Amino acid sequence: MSDTSTPYRGMPASIWTPPAPQLIRGARMLIIGYKANPEALKAVLPDGLKPHPNNLVQMNMYEIDASNTSGFGTFSLTYLTVEIDGHDSLAAEGTFPIPGRFFAYYWNSSPRVLAYAREVAGIPAMHGVRRIETVDGTLVSTLAVDNRDVITARALVTDVPAGTLGGHLNYYAHREFPRPEGGAAAISELIELPLPFVADLYEATVDDISFDFPEGHPAASLAPVLPLKTPSVLYGDVTFTYSMGRQIKNYLQT
Repeated sequence: MSDTSTPYRGMPASIWTPPAPQLIRGARMLIIGYKANPEALKAVLPDGLKPHPNNLVQMNMYEIDASNTSGFGTFSLTYLTVEIDGHDSLAAEGTFPIPGRFFAYYWNSSPRVLAYAREVAGIPAMHGVRRIETVDGTLVSTLAVDNRDVITARALVTDVPAGTLGGHLNYYAHREFPRPEGGAAAISELIELPLPFVADLYEATVDDISFDFPEGHPAASLAPVLPLKTPSVLYGDVTFTYSMGRQIKNYLQT
């Protein structure tokens, strides 16, 4: 059992971080659910979680300006989440189950949002910039990390409405911080982040997803299997919250 004589008081305050929860309004998202290697999915999950039998990674890419956030300011992001078994949420007035999602990798352009994601939610947040451009009628969505393009998705997107979907998503993160003096962890817990959302959807299809991480980068293991399979694609304007998390497992308790 860990030493609890010195309570954990948080990470050193160097960047202002707004309180939880935070609201994002109308973010134009490209969310692609693609098939990945089952063994790679198992390897990134903490104790107590297992991959959903569909073997999907959900990749989300978007940017938002300050006028549509409650305190985050302007930022762009890309994340990779692993769909997990036994933690479904519901959408469409309780008629549509959606598997839970574990944050495996997360890149954001804003130091403020990075600090919030790490400290409040335990998300493994790193700096990265997402950009978009249109090439021959196809939307090209790219994540750059350390000035290198590491993920590129190409999709045919339209303005044809595909309906409105509302509900909840269950996200999960392994929130872990070391003691300031070093040694054992001060916090090691599995966090659940229930996220309400409303999405105005448009028709879209995915043409290609490519990964080009530096050799040995662990995120490369979550690249799509070939041939590319994308059973779910969501393109639309999404309003949601960065919710307050709740502990569902404390890894420091024996």
